[in-house]
Amino acid sequence: MPEKPTPPSVPYAVPGWFMAVVTAPIVIGLLYWGRDFLIPLAIAALLFILTAALVDRMDTAQIAGRPLPKWSARITGVVIIFLGFTAVAVILSNEAEDFVSALPHYSERFQNLTARLETLLGARIVGAIERSIAEVDIGAWVSSFASSASGILATFSLVMLYLAFLFAERNSFLEKLPLMASNKSDADNVRAVLNSISESVKQYMWINTITSAMSGVVAYVIFKLVGLDFAAALALVVFVVGFVPTIGAFIGITLPALLALLQFDTWTPFLIVLIGYGTADQVIANVVQPMMQGKTLNLSTFMVVVSLAFWGTVWGGIGAFLAVPMMVVAMIICAEIAPLRPIAILFSGDGKLLGVEEH
Repeated sequence: MPEKPTPPSVPYAVPGWFMAVVTAPIVIGLLYWGRDFLIPLAIAALLFILTAALVDRMDTAQIAGRPLPKWSARITGVVIIFLGFTAVAVILSNEAEDFVSALPHYSERFQNLTARLETLLGARIVGAIERSIAEVDIGAWVSSFASSASGILATFSLVMLYLAFLFAERNSFLEKLPLMASNKSDADNVRAVLNSISESVKQYMWINTITSAMSGVVAYVIFKLVGLDFAAALALVVFVVGFVPTIGAFIGITLPALLALLQFDTWTPFLIVLIGYGTADQVIANVVQPMMQGKTLNLSTFMVVVSLAFWGTVWGGIGAFLAVPMMVVAMIICAEIAPLRPIAILFSGDGKLLGVEEH
């Protein structure tokens, strides 16, 4: 009898959920153990996107009726970023010593404030608040924050080096990616996706930087008019937390309002900071930013909190500030790549991905 032909072997397809379960701990481990290497890269990438958006805006500017040369726009963009970092370093160094010397005064003011609150809220509620605050290790938190800030300053030169070489190889890098595709059709799709991602991310970074700067300037003016201590540092905090939707607005209003309560004997400065700056910030966030952006970010508030907790755990304080910008970048990228689109839907607030193109 003739032998039956052996059926061709069918390779076993590994379920996607199994691959995710196996690879997730590996990726998290690499993110944690490689944080000293990856954090400067992440900062440089976000600054590169921001600088690229700034360069694109400067390309449309004209001097004496003539557009700026490309090289001039790029150098100017890097210089502006460098000056921004320098301004941050100057503000932190100038007010750090004043903050340390003022801590005993604010501790005494806090005791007076609790006595005033006790007459309003009752001894039991104030006692519970005091016990909760006592459980928070303020010294460790300040030390951790200072360590994170010094870490950023220590890696400043490395970030700027990354940024310079990213701009030097920007065009050649974008030209190499489509060449890695198997055919011309795939190469065209890769180029279209890259262009869409680039424009979306640059638009987000540019608009968020402008609106955060507006909030910071308004905050500085109000804090100065009120006579609030550390007005420049608090305005810088407002600018930084402007990159954190929902939670950032709460932090930006709470910190200066609490400081006003501790610094002044009357409630007027507190109400001016809370109502005056709070109203201006909400107008910028809910009127100005949507008008500039044309659409909201549509981020899931729960996923924002998860992102903050995850990146804060993996990368510390720097990770907390990078968490939401990286989440937005990841959502835009995943929305433009069909196999990754479920992740973008998970990150979104209502599952609708506006402006997504099919490639």
